[in-house]
Amino acid sequence: MASNSVWKRLTLLTINSLQILKFSNVSASISKPLTVNNKLLSDLATDSTPNLIKNFSSSASIQLVEYKDIKELPKHPEKLLIDVREPNELRETGQIPTSINIPLGVVAQELHPDGDDSMFKTKYGRDKPKIDTELIFHCKVGRRSHNAAEIAQQLGYRNVKNYLGSWTEWAEKESVK
Repeated sequence: MASNSVWKRLTLLTINSLQILKFSNVSASISKPLTVNNKLLSDLATDSTPNLIKNFSSSASIQLVEYKDIKELPKHPEKLLIDVREPNELRETGQIPTSINIPLGVVAQELHPDGDDSMFKTKYGRDKPKIDTELIFHCKVGRRSHNAAEIAQQLGYRNVKNYLGSWTEWAEKESVK
């Protein structure tokens, strides 16, 4: 298990890369504690990445799903689980049952409302989603899937969700190596 300081550094890097905190000039001597949304910055450093994304995401309208929701998907073929990792990542790890692979770089092209429906069906073995279809995105840790969910929203999809636990949580709970 990684040490607490490693997690703190990783979390702070995540905060920085998500551009949650933007400081143009921070003085070396700060008289009062820094907070973001009434949370101490020092506390944020120990928060998990999924909680950071959930608490400080720029797209509050993207709903989150959990492992238990993903486990129920085989009973709901009307929902579409999309893995946005690269194909080589899936070859190395496997994929969540019922998911289809649309890499993040082509999500906009593949889900574009004006795209060819029959080509989608041929390529992915599923009907192209309608604007109201529940789309659930996942990747390795939830970050790329969040970006994909934002793209889908921009394309007009209304029922877009993100599985923050993504492959990492799935593999852990399913004991996949």
